[in-house]
This record gives sequence, C-alpha cells and structure tokens, in this order.
Amino acid sequence: MYAILALLLLPFGAYCQDVKDTLVEKCGIDPCEGVPSTGSTDSLCNNKFLGPSVLTAANDDEWSSLFEGYSPLGTYCPKAFLDKFAPSGNKYIYPEMDGALLDTEGKPVTTTYTLPEGMELDRFGSKYGGYLAPRDTPFSWRSIPPSNLNKYPDSPQYNYWVWVVKESFNITGGPIAPWFGQNGYGLQFHQESGLKQLEGRYLELVAKKKCVV
Repeated sequence: MYAILALLLLPFGAYCQDVKDTLVEKCGIDPCEGVPSTGSTDSLCNNKFLGPSVLTAANDDEWSSLFEGYSPLGTYCPKAFLDKFAPSGNKYIYPEMDGALLDTEGKPVTTTYTLPEGMELDRFGSKYGGYLAPRDTPFSWRSIPPSNLNKYPDSPQYNYWVWVVKESFNITGGPIAPWFGQNGYGLQFHQESGLKQLEGRYLELVAKKKCVV
C-alpha cells in the first residue's frame, strides 16, 4: 500500500531507472559479479566509482536533453569498467592533457575563448572543480565519470551547478576526448586553479537545479 502511495505522490512523468536491471542482457544475470564493494549503498554494485544505482528524472525538458542517450558505463560491464578506469580501487584514471581531444600528433586541441557577459555555464560534481561547459551540454558529451552523479550532503540533485558570466574573461577550452565509456566531443572550458578564483568577479552562481528523488 505504501509503495503504491509513494508512486502516486511522484509528479506526473517522473520515473526511476535501476541501472543494474539495464545491464542484465549485456552482462549476465548478476552484473555485479566480481565487483568489490566500497560500502556505498546508493551506488551501483555498492561501488562508488560506478555511480548511482538508480537514476531518477522528471518530465522536464532540461533534464531530458541533458541525459538523452546516456548509458552510465557505456559499453562496459561493471567489473570491466573498474578494471579499465579505476583498477587501483581507490581512484579513477583520468585522460591525459586535462581530457582535451588530441590531434594526430598527440597535441591537445585547445584554444583561448573569451566568454561574454551573460553566457551560462554549468558542471556536474564538486562546485569548485576546474571544468565548465556551455549550459545544457549533454552528460555523455562531457566524458565525466558516473560518480559525479553520486549524492553528497548539501549538493543539488545530480550535483548540477549553473553560473552566469558577470564579466567577460578568457579561459582555455576545446573539444572533449572520449573517456569513461562516453562519447565526448562536447566543448569544455578548463580553469587550472579551480572556480573559486572566478566566482564573485567573473562568475555568479544562479541555479542549483533540483530533480525528484
């Protein structure tokens, strides 16, 4: 009875996706076989490096566009994903050259962008990481790990932050290399020293988007 009532209380169009269930056809009846637990009960296979065990979204155009076509582990099964991207069991292996797409000579395809006043930027993860993208860049284009969607105290849903440019400034940017099983090729901006240096004068936090849990 209570489960039915809880479903009725969800806004129209809300849905949950159990990530483990979506992996059975590809990875076998137990997709978590061989995956060590990190004690993260909200994470897929109880491993924080695999991201949330359940993805929740509302009937909202903004969320729909952000997560359209997103598959948390790409073509990988959980153990294979960890073997490739977190083999030590305590940290990810990130792409070289700050995640920039590389040219045929192995050099990063980057340039200096002048971001105009009023432009909106966003990111998933820590509020003060060093990467930004144009607002509403699809998640799969960003090549960021699934753990960026894990729940943290005092963070908005999906750890999604939005800023507006208060004063024009220059920043290094370019297309994103495929990684973490994601397609990449979105546009990223990278501030080596992190966003604290920019917030206040150049950036203003304008939204911490929320979604039904």
